[in-house]
Amino acid sequence: MDIRVDTDACVGCGLCIKDCPMHVYELQNNVSVPVRPNNCMGCLSCHEICPAQALEHRGIYSAKRHYIDIKVCEMLRKVI
Repeated sequence: MDIRVDTDACVGCGLCIKDCPMHVYELQNNVSVPVRPNNCMGCLSCHEICPAQALEHRGIYSAKRHYIDIKVCEMLRKVI
């Protein structure tokens, strides 16, 4: 997984850090950094929540957000 952060665009809000279920990102010098890119499962949740559109995931293309169907979320909560 090749995750890139546009450091000029990133505003350091930390939304991607809070939203990522796999703890891929950390804030360093007020910029989000993908410190654990191998943990990324490709849900693109961070990409969608980023107000600056500063995140790029090479090799993954979003057809739909993975968590859009509430029934799927409910099912996952029962399993997890």
